[in-house]
Amino acid sequence: MELQPADLGPNRSVEIFRMRAVAQFSQGNAPGGRLRSAFATKTGSNALTRFWAKESGLAPEVAEKAIQEVRGQLLGILVGMGGGLGCSFAMQSAILGSLANMPALAAAMGAASVGGFAAGGLVPRNYVRRWGTTPLSPQELDLLVTQEDDPLARSFLLLVREAQSQTNLPDAAQNELKEAIRVLGLALERLPSAPAETALRDTESLRAESGSLRQQALTETDRVAADSLERRADALERSASAMEKSATLLRRNSLLRQELQAQIEALRLELGSTVVTGTDTTSLAQVASVARGVAREADALATARAELDTPQQQRVGVG
Repeated sequence: MELQPADLGPNRSVEIFRMRAVAQFSQGNAPGGRLRSAFATKTGSNALTRFWAKESGLAPEVAEKAIQEVRGQLLGILVGMGGGLGCSFAMQSAILGSLANMPALAAAMGAASVGGFAAGGLVPRNYVRRWGTTPLSPQELDLLVTQEDDPLARSFLLLVREAQSQTNLPDAAQNELKEAIRVLGLALERLPSAPAETALRDTESLRAESGSLRQQALTETDRVAADSLERRADALERSASAMEKSATLLRRNSLLRQELQAQIEALRLELGSTVVTGTDTTSLAQVASVARGVAREADALATARAELDTPQQQRVGVG
């Protein structure tokens, strides 16, 4: 079963893209030589990035992030190949025009020099397409598994590795499984990692303190002092509400991570059963559908968590 980097989620897509680029450059199989090192810390234009990203097989924003990781080296390839071809044709054009008195041929060589630069620009694009669209190999997945410390993410990668190794799955089962892997990969990237235990102040005590401050404000004769007490009370009330929301989200996060772990394991078991029976894919489709539902809940939770972490001023706008 073929799986591409995009099937594993945006962050892992970028990681795999970078791994492939590094392997290509370290083996000396990419043109540009010393120019790649010279341009390693340089940045390119957004137009170049968009041009290279068009056939990457990744979402535009993911492709741009991936290209940014190795854009300096890609610029080195561009200059090394495009500059070499373009300058060669340009020099021949100048010689023919000035010494051989052959303006037509000189013009043709000049046009060829422009083509040389353009051809050099296509080479990085070909590398980007290769790094982004080549199906995942068992060796790449094994490396990702060994580098992963999070148990849930590791289980997901083992599922991907097992799915990738299957060669006789019916098309319907492959489609169900691939879609489940895509949704799970995206959800796992968005879902916060297992949180460390943190001591949260009792929200009831915060609200009690807030009420006490409001009472003080009512009896305070100094308007400035009364306003200060009211603002402190408001701040404590907001803290209590935020802590309650945070505690709820943390609990949901923990439960969803546990459920995702169970669904991933169930999907792996059903995959093995489907491989053994060779025909019945109904159960696999059902488990894949449930896994997609849980993954979408996890994605919604991640969105809610992100909104809670966003400062109030950014949510409502300032001024």
